[in-house]
Amino acid sequence: MKSLKDYLYYQDDWSTIYLGDCRDILPMLEPVDLVLTDPPYGINHPTDYNTRGRGKLAICNDYPKVYGDNEKFNPEFVLVYPSVLWGANYYSSRLPDTSGWLVWDKERPDNLDQSTCELAWTNFVKGVRRFRFMWNGMIRKGNEPLWHPTQKPVELMQWVLTLPWTPQGCVIDPYMGSGSTLIAAKNLNRKSIGIEIEEKYCAIAVKRLRQEVFDFRRAK
Repeated sequence: MKSLKDYLYYQDDWSTIYLGDCRDILPMLEPVDLVLTDPPYGINHPTDYNTRGRGKLAICNDYPKVYGDNEKFNPEFVLVYPSVLWGANYYSSRLPDTSGWLVWDKERPDNLDQSTCELAWTNFVKGVRRFRFMWNGMIRKGNEPLWHPTQKPVELMQWVLTLPWTPQGCVIDPYMGSGSTLIAAKNLNRKSIGIEIEEKYCAIAVKRLRQEVFDFRRAK
């Protein structure tokens, strides 16, 4: 039987990354203060953006399929924690009722065939809260490279971490992807844990964490 050390991929003063299935690893961890994640929604989302013609609108790439997106997502195992779960409109029937939802307004034209907003379920935020941040292929705020087909901007995760209702302490992203949540936490001097089942994204997250330069303006 594997121990927690067997899954350890990377660790520094602020961030810890485990390589493996979060359903195996999460029960081994000490209790964390917050789950902030963008799990696979269970919609078999097409990730061949360029092949399907999105490249006509903005420069984009084809990506491998999101691991686990061919199965219905069951959020039950994280609901014991204060949680923010992106994409929850796709699996809302498996979540408790809540008045707290987060809206990410991507500031995209309404006539696109892509979503103009994304939603997150939360069990601690009061009311519906909105964050505006342009994210439309190459037409987006900031200079953050795209590494993952469903990548969330660091600024979005940082906004969540600075909401007045968000618990302090260690944050965990059990579907880490390319590491945006961990970078956001590091920028705010918060410890974080990421779990990712695909090693290539663990490597990308480590690279991003090592290159990240703290920006005091973003921490305000």
